[in-house]
Amino acid sequence: MKRKYGNNIEEILKYKEEVEKEIYEIENLEEYTNKLKLDLKVLEKQMKELCSKMHQIREKISEILAEEVQKDLIDLEMKNTKFKVDINYHENKDFNENGQEEIEFLIMTNIGEDFKPLTKIASGGEMSRIMLAIKRVLADVDEVETLVFDEIDTGISGIAANKVAEKMKQIARTHQIICVTHLATIAAKGDTNYYINKQVKDGKTKTNISLLKDENLLKEIARIASGEVTTVSLQYAKELIERADVRS
Repeated sequence: MKRKYGNNIEEILKYKEEVEKEIYEIENLEEYTNKLKLDLKVLEKQMKELCSKMHQIREKISEILAEEVQKDLIDLEMKNTKFKVDINYHENKDFNENGQEEIEFLIMTNIGEDFKPLTKIASGGEMSRIMLAIKRVLADVDEVETLVFDEIDTGISGIAANKVAEKMKQIARTHQIICVTHLATIAAKGDTNYYINKQVKDGKTKTNISLLKDENLLKEIARIASGEVTTVSLQYAKELIERADVRS
């Protein structure tokens, strides 16, 4: 019996119980099936109640999210852009890990246009700024540890660039931010700066990354600010860095 059903008496008795249970379920299949169906109905009812509550909460929160993101988009020089959260609740649809609804971010970038899915109409620069606004609003509850922003400075300067830099600084208090930028205003607010350049050597292109600190950092910010390193551009770069240190 040990060779066939278990290494010891306890395992043999456990096997016996499992076989007895299986035999009972087979002999009383209809009764067992009806019980499972009743259990399933109870669970489905509980899940539908939870899905309904989730939907109500999401509708309220989506309005707040859209309003807050809208404010940030105005700051980011996207004044004509409208943002909203589209929630489609399907009461008779199968359940998934998110409940019984589909959620999509919609955007209108120009006055007079219709709302369309964010993923289909936003350019790279617009997408970066919209995501920056969303991440800034959700910074306290977002579990994503590292955020990467590329082309976020496309088509902006002056006030908008300052706003972008300030909002990234806010997010950086709780998340790691990696940003590729050509704007001195944004670069000056970075906690750590790297210079990236490409070189052709022996017929191959190589990308080099070097840490910028102190004088090298000052010169590079001065260079991207005015195109060359001069006394005036160095003074401007110094002011940018000092302002960033004060506001952080």
